Amino acid sequence: MNDTATSAPVADRPHLPWWTSPAGLTMGFLLPVLFLIAYVGEANISTVTIRGTRFLTLGYIELAAVFLLVIALSGWFGARLRLRPVAPANRGDWDRAAVVVGSIALLAYAVWFKDYLLSPSLLLQTLLGAIQHERSESELTPGLTSLANFAPAFFSLYAFRVAFPGPRITRAMHLLCAVMIPVTVFRVYVWQERLAFIEATVPFALAAGAMAIRSRRTAIRALVLGGPFVALPGLVLYFGAAEYVRSWASPTYSGKTGFWDFAIGRIASYYYTSFNNGAGALATTQWPTYDFENTLSWLHRAPFGIGPQFSALIGFTHSWGEPFLYAYGDPEFNSPSGIYAVICEMGVGPAMGYFAVVAVIAGMLSRAYGEGRLIGAALYPIFFMSLLEIFRYPYLGTPRAFTWTLGVGLVLLLLLARRRAGDAAEQSLDAGEPRTA
Repeated sequence: MNDTATSAPVADRPHLPWWTSPAGLTMGFLLPVLFLIAYVGEANISTVTIRGTRFLTLGYIELAAVFLLVIALSGWFGARLRLRPVAPANRGDWDRAAVVVGSIALLAYAVWFKDYLLSPSLLLQTLLGAIQHERSESELTPGLTSLANFAPAFFSLYAFRVAFPGPRITRAMHLLCAVMIPVTVFRVYVWQERLAFIEATVPFALAAGAMAIRSRRTAIRALVLGGPFVALPGLVLYFGAAEYVRSWASPTYSGKTGFWDFAIGRIASYYYTSFNNGAGALATTQWPTYDFENTLSWLHRAPFGIGPQFSALIGFTHSWGEPFLYAYGDPEFNSPSGIYAVICEMGVGPAMGYFAVVAVIAGMLSRAYGEGRLIGAALYPIFFMSLLEIFRYPYLGTPRAFTWTLGVGLVLLLLLARRRAGDAAEQSLDAGEPRTA
């Protein structure tokens, strides 16, 4: 990419729902939820189970709040910058590139789910709940099945094309989306992989916000202005339904509480424990570790021997997580928090700089998204997702986020190749040479 940032007048800023911007989401939703999590830890709520030793003191809450304020301010500043316009790509080319990326994801799913595709009886029993599987039981093909995480890159472009005016979307894109959605839902159902569903939903949520804010219907505009608060009951329901399969029948909950109390208690316990784990890491380890276990997790796990070489280069020998959780916490609740984990690996100052840079980029991309530009459509959903997951872990450092980014990179490469081919053809015509196929 050769886009650069330039100042832009306030009047040119796109009109989008408040929660689609990094600053709006952080100040309007994440910061209040942080204080709600702190309250949950102090309140005596019967359905909330705090696992392990408590490390999350007021000082750690204040530290997290400072980092959220840095993110909000940096995101606000980034949204006031504008990427220098480049020649826009033809949206028909967008569609073709999206179909290529989506087809690769679908092929990866076909390899991943081949046992179900080749055995209709196994598929039927799985759908009916007669057979339950663990993800570890599935046969993975390293380097291929991970390409299933190209799917969010396809969904990002498809949802964006639906939300913003332009040429008619190709039939191939509609068909591919109609197949990819149930495949993603099946993945979530079989392995209770909640995150895959959220990754697929985020692009459509952003697109819905962009569409609704332009609607002339007051009720729709009012609904979309509620943003994540309107979606919160749905999130609790989704989380509770996923946890129902794993925990509802356990002696801890069975027959002792209603579903909604169970769901709210589980999600509150989940997020509080994530923060508590991160605070515990700061309290019990010598930091900064500079091992980048979470912020560069994708590089530690890179194939072809790259991961082990990188780990050896920086002296990373073992994760703090498992020993810490067995000593102070609960191995079931293993999220390290997306703020404290970065502080633990980098130190306070560098971690603050890391979040500031990420937030500025996110702000610029959110603006590009609202302006109907490809770079925003392709990349902003990843950054938005990282903000939503900031209470649990550094999403941008995960292998799945890296694979999503690779999918976006492939889209941009395909568009660049298409543009260069068109430029070459025009130069041939200008030179008086016949155009070749």
